[in-house]
Amino acid sequence: MNDNDQLEAGGHATAAREHVYGFNRATMWERDQIPAETSDQLAEFADLTAALPQAISQLSSTLEQALTHQVLSMDSMTDESDPAMAIGVARLHLEEARGLAVNLHKHLNAARNATAHIISQDVDDGQESMS
Repeated sequence: MNDNDQLEAGGHATAAREHVYGFNRATMWERDQIPAETSDQLAEFADLTAALPQAISQLSSTLEQALTHQVLSMDSMTDESDPAMAIGVARLHLEEARGLAVNLHKHLNAARNATAHIISQDVDDGQESMS
C-alpha cells in the first residue's frame, strides 16, 4: 500500500488543490518554457479534468446517501432550515459543475492537440526541441 492509498477522500482533494497551487507558483514567472512542455502540461490537466465529472457525480451521490441514511439538521450559520433543500440545491450546482468540467476537459484537450506538434528552436544553442 502506498501513501496515496492511505489518504481519505478529503486528503486527496486537499492534495490536488495544493498541487495546482504549486503549479501556479512554479509557472508564474516561467519565460523559457518551450511549447512542447506546455503541451505536456496541458495533457496532464486535460487528464485531471477528465476525472472531474466522475468525482463530482460521486460527491452528489454521497450527499444523496447522507440524506437517505443519516439524521441531518442545519447549523445556525445559515437561513436554510431544511437539509433536504440544501442538498437539493447543492446537487443542482454539482450537476452544472459536472457539465462545465466536461467542457473544460474538451477545451484543455483541444489546446493540447493544437500545441502538440510545435517545434521550438532553442535560442541559446540552436538545438531543436519537440515532444
